[in-house]
Amino acid sequence: MKTKVAIVTGGATGLGYCAVNRLAEAGAKVVIGCQGEESGKKAESEFRAKGYEVSFCKTDVRTVDECYALVDFAVKTYGNVDILVTPAAIWSMHAFLDMPEAEYDRVIDTNMKGEYFMAQAAARQMVKSKTPGKIVLISSVAYMASDADGTAMMTHYNACKGGVVSMTRGIAKELKQYGINVNCVAPGGMTTRGALTNGPEAGALYGEEYLEVRSTNGRMTPRTNTPDEVALLVYAMCTDMANFMYGETIIADGGSLLSFQQKPWSYTVEGCIPGPKGE
Repeated sequence: MKTKVAIVTGGATGLGYCAVNRLAEAGAKVVIGCQGEESGKKAESEFRAKGYEVSFCKTDVRTVDECYALVDFAVKTYGNVDILVTPAAIWSMHAFLDMPEAEYDRVIDTNMKGEYFMAQAAARQMVKSKTPGKIVLISSVAYMASDADGTAMMTHYNACKGGVVSMTRGIAKELKQYGINVNCVAPGGMTTRGALTNGPEAGALYGEEYLEVRSTNGRMTPRTNTPDEVALLVYAMCTDMANFMYGETIIADGGSLLSFQQKPWSYTVEGCIPGPKGE
């Protein structure tokens, strides 16, 4: 990665922060694009303290001009763009029948419009510079409506994350001719600042019973304690390991879509349980 320049949106926290760390420790020069100036500068300082070449550029991905300005900043600072990763996202919980237009727009514009135009801005630079780049979009297992067990209420988030999967395939079909790999990673539950702080609005709207149901069902959902476990996959998709992959969505969700066997019922193999109890 020592010759590569990467842009990571939402790179100051959560999955984005871990992706920046993996890319930078491998030698890439990385630009963090995020809306929060305080958190962006803090992340930049932390990475530079490790000796990494990381720079922060304040960016609101909901604004197309700012997506292009982020790419221009990367080119001005480091000379080119080889890699784009787009973890910047928000989410909230509203019953479908209660969904306010402003909240719908806020989530859709950040999570789908933002990824779309960040990919466009980066791809134009890659095509212009004849760079066989890597674009890794970030969806979620929520694109299959795997969201909050027992409560749901994430239809706007389901919609935009499904859109990211679909546009990954469409963009990949157009950019392959330029040597650009476009793929997608769909994480499951991760312990992040957003996951820990999201929910007060829904709690205020729907009350204690909602919070109790969400908490009870949430404990049964597989969740990684560190987004770095997903960032490892994101990193792999930025490397030559993904050279023969186009338009794919790779799920990293701890098996949340599976119903796991709770104990080994095989009784003919040493080390498994000895058949039915008492025999």
